[in-house]
Amino acid sequence: MKQAKHLTVFPGSHRRALSTGKRFLKWGCWGCLALLAGVCLKFAVAAEKESAVPKSPLSPEESLKQTVVHPDFEMQVVASEPNVVNPVAVAFDESGILWVVEMTDYPHGPKEGEDPKSRIKLLRDKDQDGFYETATVFADKLLFATGVQPWKGGLIVTLAGKVQYMKDTDGDDKADLVETWFTGFKEENSQLRANHPTLGLDNHIYISNGLRGGSVIATHPEWTKNAKQVPINGLDFRFHPLTGKYESISGIGQFGLTFDDYCNRFVCSNRNPNKHIVLESRYLKRNPYLAVKSVYHDVSPDGEDSRVYAISRTWTTSTLHAGQFTAACGVTIYRGDLFPKAYYGNSFTCEPTANLVHRDVMTPMGATYDSKYGRDKVEFIASRDEWFRPVNMYNGPDGALYLCDMYRAVIEHPQFMPVELKERSDLNDGIDRGRIYRIVPKKSKINKNVYTALKDATPADLIAALSSKDSWQRETAARLIFEGQDASLQPALEKLVTAGKNEQARIQALWSLEGLGKLSDAVLMQALKDQSSRVQGQAVRLSEPRLAENQDLKKQVLALVDTADPALRFQLAISLGEAGDSGSMVEELAQLMLQGADDSWTRAAVLSSAANQSVPIFKSFLKQLKQSGQKVTAKSSVTEAVGEMAAVIGPQLKADDIQETLSLIAGLDADSYLPLQIAGFEGLGNSLRRRGKSIAAYQAKLSEADQNKLNQFYQKIVETAANPKSPLAQKLEAIGVLQFVGFDTAGKTLLDLIQGKNSQAVKIAAIEAISPYGDAQIGPVLMDGFAQQTPGMRRAILDAMLASQDRTNVLLDEIEKGEIKISELGPARSTRLQRNRDAGIKKRAAALFAAAIPADRKQVLADYQKSLKLKADPLAGKQIFVKNCVTCHRIGELGVNVAPDIGDSRTKTPEYLLTNILDPNRAIDANFFSYTIITIDGVVHTGIISSDSGGSITLTQPEGKTITVLKDEIDEMKSNGVSLMPVGLEKTINPQQMADLISFIKNWRYLDGQVPKDIAKPQ
Repeated sequence: MKQAKHLTVFPGSHRRALSTGKRFLKWGCWGCLALLAGVCLKFAVAAEKESAVPKSPLSPEESLKQTVVHPDFEMQVVASEPNVVNPVAVAFDESGILWVVEMTDYPHGPKEGEDPKSRIKLLRDKDQDGFYETATVFADKLLFATGVQPWKGGLIVTLAGKVQYMKDTDGDDKADLVETWFTGFKEENSQLRANHPTLGLDNHIYISNGLRGGSVIATHPEWTKNAKQVPINGLDFRFHPLTGKYESISGIGQFGLTFDDYCNRFVCSNRNPNKHIVLESRYLKRNPYLAVKSVYHDVSPDGEDSRVYAISRTWTTSTLHAGQFTAACGVTIYRGDLFPKAYYGNSFTCEPTANLVHRDVMTPMGATYDSKYGRDKVEFIASRDEWFRPVNMYNGPDGALYLCDMYRAVIEHPQFMPVELKERSDLNDGIDRGRIYRIVPKKSKINKNVYTALKDATPADLIAALSSKDSWQRETAARLIFEGQDASLQPALEKLVTAGKNEQARIQALWSLEGLGKLSDAVLMQALKDQSSRVQGQAVRLSEPRLAENQDLKKQVLALVDTADPALRFQLAISLGEAGDSGSMVEELAQLMLQGADDSWTRAAVLSSAANQSVPIFKSFLKQLKQSGQKVTAKSSVTEAVGEMAAVIGPQLKADDIQETLSLIAGLDADSYLPLQIAGFEGLGNSLRRRGKSIAAYQAKLSEADQNKLNQFYQKIVETAANPKSPLAQKLEAIGVLQFVGFDTAGKTLLDLIQGKNSQAVKIAAIEAISPYGDAQIGPVLMDGFAQQTPGMRRAILDAMLASQDRTNVLLDEIEKGEIKISELGPARSTRLQRNRDAGIKKRAAALFAAAIPADRKQVLADYQKSLKLKADPLAGKQIFVKNCVTCHRIGELGVNVAPDIGDSRTKTPEYLLTNILDPNRAIDANFFSYTIITIDGVVHTGIISSDSGGSITLTQPEGKTITVLKDEIDEMKSNGVSLMPVGLEKTINPQQMADLISFIKNWRYLDGQVPKDIAKPQ
């Protein structure tokens, strides 16, 4: 995933998004370092009206004047410096105290010999005017504290690779009790650490990983007896605060963790503003043969599909990332009762590098959610104040949304900065500032009693609060019930399960009973009959540990299958796997698979629940499908389901099951079932191949009738693949199947497709299909005319050659003869050769790589090493670039991108740049080889193939010129095997000029005055 940048907490821009103020470069905060394809300086000022850039830093009041909020809302200052600095997390407890985590040691941490600088403060609003004027340091000298969760009069805290519990036991507002409950979270980077301890509906504390992982173990004295290390790399973490039971869970979150009303968990990372964790690892572990591509769904558009609309100046070091999320953090689902109803369940995500808060409207979609932007091209909050750094949010007891503004000139860890900025002078500017805001509808009135309504709550008060429309009130009451473990509340909670006035109250009551250990089967039976499918879904989940023993409960759960809506259907599919005897639920699981086929998450849930009944479920699914009619059969999602079911059968290597599956696939012999046959065959074939097996080994043991049906299927596939009139989509599907039917059946057809006059898509598909076979005919056919092939074809051919040891030797023969340049391989294929298991191949490859650098280039590189030590002038280098490079390269607003974009030089060393300038053919992306085309009328064109439309080829030439030629008009097309960039630039650029040119490429961002010279040192 894209890694984060700022403190553990807030992610950072993947491709840094930077914001520049009057004197300070506000670098994209929390983001990850990644090599970028392109870099271009681009400032976008999208304000409702033009205004002068504010002279940050500003006072809270002046900053608010520069901030544009949704017209129906306003922001109010809750706390600010000096009472609060560097806030990264807040939480209210039942007594009305506002707890604040200050990460003052960001970004560097304490120097050697210094104390850590993070603190936790408690704030009070004594005069109840809404501004928290009284601040007390509860705990200080903490290292990189990232989050707090109120618990039993104290706090559960994430910090310094630990989870600690802190409490004031003597009433002086100081933490005198400090217990370390867990250790082992990684501490490699100050901004990539465990964070957001959050009590979920299911009575567990959830913690977001922070991306760096670790191996966690319990250190609480009462939990250490059977404690074991739990690796969390790529996972998040949860534990039960009463029993101490802990485990890794699906993830992974960077800085942010939030829930909806139904215990759905959402996290974020710098390029992913809202990820719903759909498939929990504890369910997936039930079926070791199930491979899922992802456990989370991006509810909000992510990466290059995301959009943010800043009104401040933003600098994105990659044009590819301009106007996108690069530092998403603090995702929060709004669940208060103060905003209009349309906002309930909306997601809000901070983007500190762009100085804004983004809002998405979420709508149910199968097992998860879809979303749309809250407003078209306008953010919920956006500021022109470039020190405004929103990093986290919180649902308050008043129904308001609380916002942490770290208020810094720079939010970025030096580890992720270009070398020239690592020692910049302004990294700590704003370290003495920070704001907390309250976001409320305009003219809203807040009852001041809500902050302390549960301070001395009676049992009746707590029960009543579970019915609140505000999530903070419900969840705080539930926490107090859970903490108190008062069994006398059982009757009232049971009554609430059946008589609660809203579904949230009934759900909360169910989980409160579970937390007290007082949830009865009878109450669950009642909840399973609730009018709300959401309540039913929670009851199904709570029934999981009882399904294997209680047949009446299991029967009632199964009774929901017929009428379940998409969300409940998913819950049934995932929970039924806990019943143990999946053989008794084959029909229902198959029905869920068919009814839920449109939802990939439900399909995965069924497969996770049926490891030992895969074939019976597949059989039942096909039977129900045939009874459903043509309309259902034709759905692409049904085809996908067939392929997925077959794919979990193959890896089990149970001969009887595989043969029965083949028989079932063979039985789909009606024309309307052909897509299903193809999907099932590919799913089974691919899964067997990964285990070193083939379909042919099992087919021989089928009945004669089934073998005949399969042979008829093969013949149909061969005819479809070979027929020039077959629609392209069908043709490609058929070619894909040919890789499994054996070379005797498929070989001639595939070779003909590769050698014939077919589209590139067909040829590449045929090459990929023939790749698994080892027949000696294949290598020579693939090598024939290699130089005339397009980049896409050459890549496919090289991959196919490397798929066989014999063909790999043939490829090395061609390289040794000079027919193919070794630079064609590229880094990934070169690595495959160098790590080949065959010692002879490794030796041959090593010799070829060693000889790949021409002797004259070695000498030129040696002569120009002095350039790396000369004092350089980047402005002079700019003129060298304009004179020699702009016809093919673009930096900023100079030049055109014909060759690879070289503007993102943050991670490229001067040594790297020197080598690539003087020896451009050492390593070339296959997309940038020079080609020569000679047309039938004798005209010669040279350039890079930028498009192959099937009927024509487009060459891009220096200065961005293009020429498009019909393939029918091409007499000869051949790769020149070299870069379009000429060798010999040293003839026109001396060592001093080379030093200047490299300095320009490294420092072009800082030459226009936007970035002060006193914070960037030219390289």
